[in-house]
Amino acid sequence: MATAGGGSGADPGSRGLRLLSFCVLLAGLCRGNSVERKIYIPLNKTAPCVRLLNATHQIGCQSSISGDTGVIHVVEKEEDLQWVLTDGPNPPYMVLLEDRLFKRDLMEKLKGRTSRIAGLAVSLTKPSPTSGFSPSVQCPNDGFGVYSNSYGPEFAHCRKIQWNSLGNGLAYEDFSFPIFLLEDENETKVIKQETFDYIGSSRMVYDMEKGKFPVQLENIDSFVELGQVALRTSLELWMHTDPMSQKNESVRNQVEDLLATLERSGAGVPAVILRRPNQSQPLPPSSLQRFLRARNISGVVLADHLAAFHNNYYQSIYDSAENINMSYPEWLSPEEDLNFVTDTAKALADVATVLGRALYELAGGTNFSDSIRADPHTVTRLLYGFLVRANNSWFRSILRQDLWSYLGDGPLQHYIAVSSPTNATYIVQYALANLTGKVLNLTREQCQDPSKVPSENKDLYEYSWVQGPLTSNETDRLPRCVRSTARLARALSPAFELSQWSSTEYSTWTESRWKDIRARIFLIASKELEFITLMVGFGILAFSLVITYCINAKADVLFITPREPGAVSY
Repeated sequence: MATAGGGSGADPGSRGLRLLSFCVLLAGLCRGNSVERKIYIPLNKTAPCVRLLNATHQIGCQSSISGDTGVIHVVEKEEDLQWVLTDGPNPPYMVLLEDRLFKRDLMEKLKGRTSRIAGLAVSLTKPSPTSGFSPSVQCPNDGFGVYSNSYGPEFAHCRKIQWNSLGNGLAYEDFSFPIFLLEDENETKVIKQETFDYIGSSRMVYDMEKGKFPVQLENIDSFVELGQVALRTSLELWMHTDPMSQKNESVRNQVEDLLATLERSGAGVPAVILRRPNQSQPLPPSSLQRFLRARNISGVVLADHLAAFHNNYYQSIYDSAENINMSYPEWLSPEEDLNFVTDTAKALADVATVLGRALYELAGGTNFSDSIRADPHTVTRLLYGFLVRANNSWFRSILRQDLWSYLGDGPLQHYIAVSSPTNATYIVQYALANLTGKVLNLTREQCQDPSKVPSENKDLYEYSWVQGPLTSNETDRLPRCVRSTARLARALSPAFELSQWSSTEYSTWTESRWKDIRARIFLIASKELEFITLMVGFGILAFSLVITYCINAKADVLFITPREPGAVSY
């Protein structure tokens, strides 16, 4: 038996025992931590459904304040739901659902039996469903665009065209249990998303009207917007306009000039053929609608679709790089993938070339030549960074070093919060700044405080000290100061500033607050095994008590105290 040895002397053996006990204690703690890791498997890279609220409704998902726990039950076919909803003896259940079953009718069944449902984990598989999937509604942003019962009633509520015909509206349902998305069998980050009822554009229009934006609304001559342009099934690019505003002859003439300018710009780009939809067709969901609600201006929305969206995965987890046919040779490294010009990048660069030439002419430029051409290499880097791998050398070169933590090994999360900037927002800002700004010969201190430089204007420009490209030795970087007009503007609904909580003019979406979002799985014994373990434990306890009693009763026999040695006589 090892004890902390008798006496207070400096016994080497005693000191050794104390040291050994301390080491064993540390080892025990380490093993305890390892046991916890073996019991609990954290799902760190999941995409949760969150709660959203506006003036009249709440949508999304929520958990209990202290979280939810349930028995995992895999649902591979609809018949498996019977166990979860009625037959299973150990509710509540945490349902593991294959994505092909993530449909409205099945979710309605789960929604009706919330007492037996602790939560839902959806396993994302590839390839994407060929029939398409969109959790958005069939008429996106309905009620907050330009068309209403008083302005173009024949176009209101998508009466003319159901733009998102595959929409099932799941994203606008209210679920009282948590929902997480998992990709394949491994929990990895997935994309959670082309909206909050024009909250960004409505705020911009409001600020322009109130003189809180650098450009006033009356200073806008024309409006050219890029819609969905990555899924052209042919060379055609459609120029959508608003038929209602063109009832004004002046606006109609301005729109005609705008369309003619675009057509001239596209004449030198054989890969893009510009088409005009029928004049009786309304605008697709677009920011232009919010501007037209405030003022009749000439505008056009460029899109790859004539009527309903070509995108069968609008606002869904499948609206990814694969959806726009981005693919890379398997033998390339990530850095080589970054610079590999895909066919999608080439097609988008052609669209950007048409747009760039049109904007040059609209701004007063003349006699442009083939020198105005979008760089496919830049486009492919943007696509790769946003849709495939954010943590790449180009994104690191255009960001401040303290923002590098926003870059993950997968695609950027495309969910944009209601009011606070997200990782993607900052990266878009810095990408625009580096692509449209100017590199200045300023020190880091001057860049961070340009007011000390007489020739610079902090009110007019935004200054950023970025890490810059790698040097020739591939280890050091050349940091630099970039000056641009790319700024962040709050996309907070004007309804909150005006205290108009029930506004129908402005969206009133808000996000719920959360302390921590996480999911983990762990094993527990079945009820039968728990009962057997309990009974065995009681048996061992009873047996131990009997043995202890018997030993105690016979202690004088079993444990004889040795007699003191007496004096020895001869």
